[in-house]
Amino acid sequence: MENQDELQELRTQIDALDRDVINSLAKRTALVEQIGRYKAANSIKAVDEDRRDALKRMWIKSGESLGLPTEFITAIYDTIHEYSVSIENKIKNL
Repeated sequence: MENQDELQELRTQIDALDRDVINSLAKRTALVEQIGRYKAANSIKAVDEDRRDALKRMWIKSGESLGLPTEFITAIYDTIHEYSVSIENKIKNL
């Protein structure tokens, strides 16, 4: 029984962290929408390649310092970035 309690506690902690991740992504998306409106109003392209590349390097460096594999961090970053660009492009095309 004790092992099941320990497992449930660990899962509860993961569930809380997952909620934090989702909440952070929602807040990030709201900011991306604001940035998209700003860029659309000021005729700025959706992707700033220098910023994108610098942020990706920073994510990888931070992830590595925490023992996370580069491939994992890169996959997450690329997914978030692609989604952000799609939001900005959608706003621009309204």
